[in-house]
Amino acid sequence: MTIAAKYRPSRLPKTQPTADSNLMPLTKERPWVLAALLGVVLLSVGLRLIPVLFLPSLNWDDEIFQATEPAHRLVFGYGIVAWEFQLGMRSWILPGTIAGLMQLSRLIGDGPAYYLPLIATALALLASAPVLCCFLWARRWYGPVPALAGGIVVAVAPELVYFGGRALTEVVAAHILIIGCWLLDPGYATASRRRLFAAGLLFGLVCLLRIQLAPAVAIIMLWPLWREWRIKLAAVLAGALVAITAGAMLDWATLGYPLASLGRSLLYNLVYGVGSEFGTWPWAYYLFLEAIIWPPALVLALLAVFGARRLPALLIAAVVIVAIHSAIPHKEHRFIYPAAVLLMMLAGIGAAQLVEWGARAFAGRGVRAGIAIAASTAVVLAYWGLTALQVWTSDAFAGLRHRGHDNLVAESFAARLPALCGLGLYGSTPGFDWTVYGGYTYLHHPVPMYSPRDAVDLAATARAFDTLLYTAAPPPELGFATLACFGKTCVARRPGGCVPQPLPAMPFPQGVLALRPPPEKFEAVPARFRENPVR
Repeated sequence: MTIAAKYRPSRLPKTQPTADSNLMPLTKERPWVLAALLGVVLLSVGLRLIPVLFLPSLNWDDEIFQATEPAHRLVFGYGIVAWEFQLGMRSWILPGTIAGLMQLSRLIGDGPAYYLPLIATALALLASAPVLCCFLWARRWYGPVPALAGGIVVAVAPELVYFGGRALTEVVAAHILIIGCWLLDPGYATASRRRLFAAGLLFGLVCLLRIQLAPAVAIIMLWPLWREWRIKLAAVLAGALVAITAGAMLDWATLGYPLASLGRSLLYNLVYGVGSEFGTWPWAYYLFLEAIIWPPALVLALLAVFGARRLPALLIAAVVIVAIHSAIPHKEHRFIYPAAVLLMMLAGIGAAQLVEWGARAFAGRGVRAGIAIAASTAVVLAYWGLTALQVWTSDAFAGLRHRGHDNLVAESFAARLPALCGLGLYGSTPGFDWTVYGGYTYLHHPVPMYSPRDAVDLAATARAFDTLLYTAAPPPELGFATLACFGKTCVARRPGGCVPQPLPAMPFPQGVLALRPPPEKFEAVPARFRENPVR
């Protein structure tokens, strides 16, 4: 009997082989294993709340203006409408879900202090799915203790901690994809049609959230079924079809026709080339990026290779995701987050394998079984913990962790000021400062918001707002007095009220500028709020 087998629960009837003991539901697991698993999941959730709630940062403006900001407008009636939503090229699946959470938070109280923690916690709970799935896979093959070690590897993985709680379609899609992977291939043969249907349902949802993941989804979906595709594939495809049909109906109800968001996204990006207007990078961008973030890349690569012995489809899918996004001129770190999750899952399983091997090595030297597996687990987790800490505290990752932090904290401070009548944003990104703050999601006041392009524009619009968030100090003659500074971002205020001025039109990419609707159709603060201001 192996060391791992000795520490597996075994309560199945004696007529069944011991190797199948991992098929038992979690409710029949040993209490200490369940308690330890709960602790790992809570650790995962807590870590993912740090960069989005306790020390908030902004990886990319899309996590506000493609998710929480449209949700805020849907629930509260005002909010910045990005050009993608003005042209109807974004599905309401993610913003609609977040809007539901915002509405739910109103049962307790009104404002960011209530809905931001609820949204972050919900996303962090979803982000713990890879931890749980890694445990379930590894428990099947190596037993509960190595499986817990594998779960911890996933729980503390730096990129998963940083991105896990963010309202980005790539992030949400990645976590749903992992659940679908486990439902489809839990590590043993399954013929449950309901399980296969549920897996297909999640795969369809992944494609709706991020169509670029469709080739990887196809690989993951077909790999374990190729021997029995006539029996099992129909149930998976049926689930995917139901999900896509539901997404099509949602687009029909919100955007005018079925799958409108997908069609317009492909049209505007492939034909009009709007994506490239936001920057282009060479094909090797992601490889260089990960090499900078992961100096100890050999450790991750070895663990992923060990894990790929059990789940090769996940490794192939990760490679496909990176390859597809490398061929797209416009590149962002978050785009390959699903590949990072797949690789970390394999690394977790690989770590469980190392724990098993280490325990055997210790036992071979006469060490007692319990001490052997504890020592092996400690060595593997200590080495991985030091590796993860090195990545998390590196200069490259420090820049990510602090991106936008000062701006979000400053805007939260300004939102608590009394009798706010207008907000100015100045100095960070001339004319586009609204993209590096939290929008009305963090402000939560139906007052006009301005982003002056330069000192002349600032002087011309200063009478329209009484509160200014700046990284470049305003001229003294404008009358703004600094109240507080948060890093490089300061909050200033002047006496007197606000003289309304027209808000500038929302910037549009040149490729679709001719399609821009009238600005008044999508005013951030509709006229009814300006006529009857809410304080």
